[in-house]
Amino acid sequence: MADVSDAPVWETWESVFLKTTALGNMIMERSLASGQRITRIAFVPRGGLYLVNILSRMLGLSGDQVISLGVSKYFRENPTQAGDFKIGQLPDRSQVAGQIVLLVDEVHDTGRTAEWTRNALLELGATAVSMAVIHYKPGANATDYEPDFYIETTNGWVHYPWEPIDSLGSVYQAALGGESVAGQAP
Repeated sequence: MADVSDAPVWETWESVFLKTTALGNMIMERSLASGQRITRIAFVPRGGLYLVNILSRMLGLSGDQVISLGVSKYFRENPTQAGDFKIGQLPDRSQVAGQIVLLVDEVHDTGRTAEWTRNALLELGATAVSMAVIHYKPGANATDYEPDFYIETTNGWVHYPWEPIDSLGSVYQAALGGESVAGQAP
């Protein structure tokens, strides 16, 4: 693979939209060529939320065919440092068994989230699981798992347009006496 940049990547809503539709086109082309029809689309909140809305529409999948995997390795207070997996909502076996699942997230960094969620879907009986992301970070990948579909490779930190909204949530939580702001007690 050619040299992959370590420079930060700054995305806008428009650039993410264009890259997501390019990702959708890539997925549709390969699906049509292989004859393998994607029957479910799963996403990892929060990064995959925007992408899954666009991709599910492009693939003709309705809301009941969209599966949320409540999994996170990051804390809102320190969004650049991964921790242990926190597991929230997972699908029921009846939603996944026998299905061809496309797993969506915005970035494939260490690969640990992709690997964990892919294995969880297979354990729930998915026939096949493929992974789609906008950004793949080969230098950070700590697994043997590489996404099936991606638009760009980078080893730099990717700044997505929804990230500034997180600070509003921190202020809101602090005002309610809930979570701390940037790791400080309220």
